[in-house]
Amino acid sequence: MGLLFVMCFQPQAGLFYVAVSACGVALITDLLDGYSARRLGVASINGRLWDSLGDKAFYAAVIVAFNAQGYLGPLVTWTLVVRELALYITRVLFIEKLPNIEQIRPWTNWHGYFMYTTIVLGLLRMYADIHSFRLPIHPYMQISAYAALAFGIISIIHFLKLESTPSL
Repeated sequence: MGLLFVMCFQPQAGLFYVAVSACGVALITDLLDGYSARRLGVASINGRLWDSLGDKAFYAAVIVAFNAQGYLGPLVTWTLVVRELALYITRVLFIEKLPNIEQIRPWTNWHGYFMYTTIVLGLLRMYADIHSFRLPIHPYMQISAYAALAFGIISIIHFLKLESTPSL
């Protein structure tokens, strides 16, 4: 879905709607995957890591596509991508802390809220550009992206401070 989003996030209505659809499919399948795993009792550390990789890949695709259109500057683009990589690598390196990850849920939730806000604002901005509307979205998008970054960094710090779960 990330590759499709990057390829189709263009100022042409047909392509843009394909990108929006890819975004919707990615969100719905991510929600269904997590819900199904918990509901069926098959949630696992490996599943959580694979799900996280999918999330990070899609976030990186959106960030790259927004940068390509000039919606995000190079600095925030680079830092958001590095944050996604750093979080994933941190979770792999400190996998013994993963069972305790719910303790940092507020920080990761806030990161997610601001990432979703950034995505919605970017989609809204492209829609406005395609239809020649003048909407002052850019400053809000930047604020949202930096807020996502701040909460993302805080979530990594708090993850590193978690106690490890002893092996059985």
